Amino acid sequence: MSFDSLGLLYMGSLGALFALNAVQWGLSRDRVHGLFTLQLFIWLAYSISQRYDVGGMANYLIIQALVVGLSRIIYLELVYQLFDLPSHYPRLRRWLRIAQRVLVGYLLLEELAIITFGFNTHPAYPYISALYWLLVIMLVATGIGVASHRRDAVGRFFLAASAILLLRSIRTLVFYTAFQWSWATDPVKDFFTNVVSVALMVELLCLSLCLAFRQRQIAVAQAIEQTREKEQLIHERDQRHRESLEAELAVRRLEQEKTDVQLRALQAQVNPHFLFNSLNSLSSLIDENPPQASEFVDELSLVYRYLLKANDQALTALSSELDFIRSYFRLLKTRYGSGLDLEVRVDPTYESQLLPPLTLQLLVENAVKHNVVQAKRPLKVEILTDDRGRLIVRNNLQRKNTPVLSNGVGLSAILTQYQRLQQPKPVVENENGEFAVTLPLIVPAATTVSQ
Repeated sequence: MSFDSLGLLYMGSLGALFALNAVQWGLSRDRVHGLFTLQLFIWLAYSISQRYDVGGMANYLIIQALVVGLSRIIYLELVYQLFDLPSHYPRLRRWLRIAQRVLVGYLLLEELAIITFGFNTHPAYPYISALYWLLVIMLVATGIGVASHRRDAVGRFFLAASAILLLRSIRTLVFYTAFQWSWATDPVKDFFTNVVSVALMVELLCLSLCLAFRQRQIAVAQAIEQTREKEQLIHERDQRHRESLEAELAVRRLEQEKTDVQLRALQAQVNPHFLFNSLNSLSSLIDENPPQASEFVDELSLVYRYLLKANDQALTALSSELDFIRSYFRLLKTRYGSGLDLEVRVDPTYESQLLPPLTLQLLVENAVKHNVVQAKRPLKVEILTDDRGRLIVRNNLQRKNTPVLSNGVGLSAILTQYQRLQQPKPVVENENGEFAVTLPLIVPAATTVSQ
């Protein structure tokens, strides 16, 4: 292959590497990738300039010194950034920074000397250049030592690139400084120049692969971190959801306890009041009608037995509730006589279904409490089922003229009980001269009901 063909192949490969790394740097905006892309650009520009007349030997030497000097300075910066010297090698970090300043100073002095009086022709130049290249060789050897501790693809490719750079630096030290060798003829130098061009291409390719593996490691680390953050977010979300459910459960428990307290307080209010009225009625019957008084005591016993049982169960069968309300109504009937009437029209099919205990007692008592009960104006209470299997308790409206003190606990307790049991809400209607409450009946499932 001719020298021109080799040069074109070299520039084409260098241009492809530059384009690839420029795209990667544009996507990642990584500083290390940016430094290497700058180094590729410098070598590409230098390769192109060699094919054209740059205006004499002086300009050629200026360009050559600038390219070589900048590439060595960038190499040290790659070592500094790529292997995180501040964290892993704090002492070496300071030494490399000083060495970088020395290289920058030498580059500026060399450029100034070439521009002003042709420094490279001075008798002292080969010796100064030899010291410079010895320093470069030491710095590259330091880079090799640092890379050898990195036992992954990044370290191995950087180690290979540094080894090639070390060989190129030794070649420059041998051929172009104070060390003159008799066998270093021009044909030998031309041969090594071609070899160096190929070696430089391999060196840059190794550095490119090194950065590609580094970018892959960064991407994997970011993916792992994102996965951890996602798992952490999911864990925190689940924790918040669990805490929310626990708080909601605690609120429900408090509401249930509040409902139980309200219901028991209502029962505590009803029972003494009802017992007081019942005892007054019994006192009158004992003198007027002893047989009826005996029946009254039996009914009162049944009513209070049911009231005691109702405190220990959440649901009861409709048949049990109807038996209780009939006994309860007979006690009321003793007091109000013909002023109070009860009609029960319940389909036997639904008598095994369930509802909260004392629901009917609360509704009947509510009707008696808020309406006029007189023989001339009887209060009629109806308990029936509709074709949808719902229980309806209704009474005719004949409100009392004087306001009745009421805390509204009775009806609200029924609504709360159904809500706590997660059942459809009872429907309360007040129209056409009637007050009606429609109660959903609960189909028995795993619930055990005391009969």
